[in-house]
Amino acid sequence: MTTTTAGEQTAGYMFDNATDEAANQLRFLGEILDLGTRRLLTEAGLTRGWNVTDVGAGAGTLTAWLSDQIAPAGHVTAVDLDPRHIPTGPNITVRTGDIRHLTLEGAQQAVVARLVLMHLPEREQVLAQLMGALAPGGVLVVADWDCTWRDMIRRSPSPRATELIERFHDALIGFGESRGADMGWAKRAPEVMMRAGLVDVDSHIESRSWRGGTGICLLHRSNSIQREAQLLDAGMTRDELTELREVLMDPELLLSGYLMHTTVGRRPAHT
Repeated sequence: MTTTTAGEQTAGYMFDNATDEAANQLRFLGEILDLGTRRLLTEAGLTRGWNVTDVGAGAGTLTAWLSDQIAPAGHVTAVDLDPRHIPTGPNITVRTGDIRHLTLEGAQQAVVARLVLMHLPEREQVLAQLMGALAPGGVLVVADWDCTWRDMIRRSPSPRATELIERFHDALIGFGESRGADMGWAKRAPEVMMRAGLVDVDSHIESRSWRGGTGICLLHRSNSIQREAQLLDAGMTRDELTELREVLMDPELLLSGYLMHTTVGRRPAHT
């Protein structure tokens, strides 16, 4: 997930790679999302020799996998506002900056933007920029959560636990929307990509459930630590946040993740 530079919250981004909790959050995101993204890139034809750009590379777990898949002749460019967690490698270039203000190199066989565009008011302009970096026939992969889907609690330990989880989601989503995030953008991505001129556009929608102390529950707990100040501003108390974090570790909790929409489209091979 693209995040902010150290000590500075950039409009449009909800989280900060410089915090003590960031490494945990980014690791949980990779554990939740990487398998599905890898599968779709493989289905799209990813192979040795490709040049790929990973936008909002976060912990660089996808970057590292891409590096292995396209070696030795291929190259990965990882872009993030604060790339401190991204690994280096002989076929990895790390670029620091806001994708809204960067020019990407063209002739990429694939560009991946995961949990980026949902946060940006300028998402359609950025999408056009990502398209411009594709070689003819190149693949654009846009992955974002649909956070308007809220039927996530498969089993709750108690009505109190349900209340705390719902209040947490309301507060966190409200914070994101206050910064320009569009929590339902993922549902519109296929139409926008088709209108922009991509072909073979297809959207894959998936989620799974996780018990307390695993997967999405760990991510929510981490998010509650990173954005504690904003949750307090939204009306939650410190005692309630402590209680929420205990609930999220309770194995009696069964929670689905948000619906992940991964939309894949190609630049036409001939124009």
